Amino acid sequence: MHSSVFLGIATIGEIYVASSLAGIGPNAALVVGFLITVGIYNFDKLADLDADETNYAGRTAFIAAHPKVYTALSALAIVGALGVAIYRGGLYGLGLTLFPGVVAVFYSLPLLPIPSADRLKDIFLVNTATVALAWAVLVAFVPLAVAATEPRYIAGATVAAGWFFLRSAISVEVHNVRDVAGDKENGVATLPTVVGVRRTQLLLYAMELLSLGLLAGSAWLGYVPRWAPIALLPAIGYSAWITYALTNTDRSVERLCTLRDGEGVLMFLGVVAAVHGASLVPV
Repeated sequence: MHSSVFLGIATIGEIYVASSLAGIGPNAALVVGFLITVGIYNFDKLADLDADETNYAGRTAFIAAHPKVYTALSALAIVGALGVAIYRGGLYGLGLTLFPGVVAVFYSLPLLPIPSADRLKDIFLVNTATVALAWAVLVAFVPLAVAATEPRYIAGATVAAGWFFLRSAISVEVHNVRDVAGDKENGVATLPTVVGVRRTQLLLYAMELLSLGLLAGSAWLGYVPRWAPIALLPAIGYSAWITYALTNTDRSVERLCTLRDGEGVLMFLGVVAAVHGASLVPV
């Protein structure tokens, strides 16, 4: 968990799902996604040691005790991701892989020329949208760069980008529920700190329905396979349960956030079952 390997594995599942929605088979983007996730998330943890001390005391202490290891791990992972992206996708692959890294720099470091907020992380709603956009672009479009550049794949990849933008935004706000105390202390405006946890839950339920509507409409129009809404419905139900459980069970919010990060694995399993099931149906 502290090394972000768990998140990297979840990203592999998400890229497989995005590739399948676009009609692309397993490809080198799976490796790129794993490495860039490990690299960027460790970079963000190093940049936010002081601010994260309230929300993640155990993790912060562990990272602070091994800063050189984290720096080396982050650098090697990012260089590896860029190397594979360039080898398989050229400048297009390089640019798409760099995109979340560039976003992470402006998200975590005080580089914005704005007096009231010098980081994207400190701007209400922009912080969530920034993270969601960075990962949606990576997950949905890197497979195009490294495996299939034909125009016929663009529609499915665009739907996948919309799907993962919504999924990432939901995930960010679930984690923000856990981080309410620290975010208030550090002046970071998020949905839970501004509108409260209960209203945040209602907004997340609406986003779940929007996710399902996007898939159903796109499948009906033929932009993604017909199995997509059914295959990914369990992930939507799972995510909605976690949102519900934030205030309606005795489970710790920390544990629920860890479970939320595993949604990519559930999506992967649903799509694998759908793809293999469809291949067994006689034409």
